[in-house]
Amino acid sequence: MPTRLHIRRCRRTDLPAVMRLLAAAGTPLPVPDRRTLHRFRRLVADLGSDLYLALVDDDTVGLLHVTYARQLVRPPLARVECLLVSPAARRRGIGRALLGFAEDRARRRGCGAIRWSLPAEDPAARHFAENAGLLHTETTVSRPLQAAGNDRKPE
Repeated sequence: MPTRLHIRRCRRTDLPAVMRLLAAAGTPLPVPDRRTLHRFRRLVADLGSDLYLALVDDDTVGLLHVTYARQLVRPPLARVECLLVSPAARRRGIGRALLGFAEDRARRRGCGAIRWSLPAEDPAARHFAENAGLLHTETTVSRPLQAAGNDRKPE
């Protein structure tokens, strides 16, 4: 692990650093507009999720987003929505540090498990998850939703 790694909560002013990190990791996003800024600010203020940055010598090298879901018959569930390390900073223990940080936060919130839905097209993420001790346990199914008020069926 890097000697100067620091993990801190995202701030409202961190959107440019987050956008650079996402772009460097291959997730190109449009130039932040008002909607993007509004979504980011709501996410930072959301009490049902945690959004953190990993920094090494003030350089943003990682991003962690975890949400928490209450469940009817089980303890709360932590979901890793995003665990990302910049390509230049990989293989230095930053991803493991972020995952450990997420697990600590989840335990403190009373969660009984932590899940991370990996993108199917990312074998490096799957390899990382398996080496970190995460087990493949389920198949997720989903369906895209139409915007509210749109009565037309998708073509």
